[in-house]
Amino acid sequence: MTKGFSSQSKRNLPRIAILLLLLVIFFATYQKNCVSNKNCNASKKFQLAKNDLPDLMTISSVLHSPLPHYNLMEETSGFRKSAKQTSYSNKCGLDYMNANKMEQDHPCVIETIRQFFLHKPPPSNVPLKLDSNDAGNRSPGQTAVIMRLLKNQTKGFFVECGALDGEYMSNTIDLERKFGWNGILIEANPVTFKKLSARHRKAWTLPVCLSLEPFPTKVTFQMKVGDPGHSHIEGESETLQEPGIPGVDPNLIEVQCFPFYSILLAVGVTQVDFLSLDVEGHELKILKTIPWRKLDIKTLTVEWDHIPEGQMALSSFMEANGFVKIGAFDFLWSKDVIFVQNQSISIG
Repeated sequence: MTKGFSSQSKRNLPRIAILLLLLVIFFATYQKNCVSNKNCNASKKFQLAKNDLPDLMTISSVLHSPLPHYNLMEETSGFRKSAKQTSYSNKCGLDYMNANKMEQDHPCVIETIRQFFLHKPPPSNVPLKLDSNDAGNRSPGQTAVIMRLLKNQTKGFFVECGALDGEYMSNTIDLERKFGWNGILIEANPVTFKKLSARHRKAWTLPVCLSLEPFPTKVTFQMKVGDPGHSHIEGESETLQEPGIPGVDPNLIEVQCFPFYSILLAVGVTQVDFLSLDVEGHELKILKTIPWRKLDIKTLTVEWDHIPEGQMALSSFMEANGFVKIGAFDFLWSKDVIFVQNQSISIG
């Protein structure tokens, strides 16, 4: 019987030490994860079964193999992204979501809106910056009808698409400054949106258009610098594109569009007291993208005179989705139909 360690045993000591260290790290990591995991209970405690013990061949292989190089950051759960997560983050871009027609409630769509397009309201102590501070109504008449229906409701939530500069012909500025409302303002014309941003409206603002499909799209947009109130997506409003109409731009731009529902999810709301929709001919297509059962919209005013399908098609669609037509109004510079959600408001 030989006393002490043989030279071979001495050479194996570093490998034995490494093996023991790895076992200690494994047990410590597991115990930490178990403590932090709410689903880890006494019945799920790790038990090293007999079959889990390394056999002699495995030990021998470890002892006689070259010393391994371990990256403990990669071996510890939570430090390394999975291949699926990495692939997802790489593909979450405008071109990818447009080309692949991502669903309007897809997390990638919602986060893209939040990070790159959604502008937060200014602090409450920042005053409005209007061209005129007189108390006169800015709306051509839609706001007065809506407030009669809502009985001068205060602290409501609006969405205005086709918001222009946030003051001129605005259907929501008086709701904000006279009744304490806030909401969302959407304006696709980049020149007009710059003016809107300078107003310090107490609302979320976005320089995008509403998609005509239930997924994000990029479209060609006619700015009409001389007549921004008639700027619009190309392709539908043929009467606005006839030769000789002032303000028609020879150069078009591309604008990113998102579904109405996607924008609401990005802000974190599903209840809207008043929706004002004026987009020069695309109103019905936009309304058809909305999952009405997932939202609670009380009242709407929708410009109809540029819709190719006509007023009857608009009214039939809204009535099929639970709305009552209050009437068709010939306001100054616009012809609108006003709808109320059935049974949400007592009329009279």
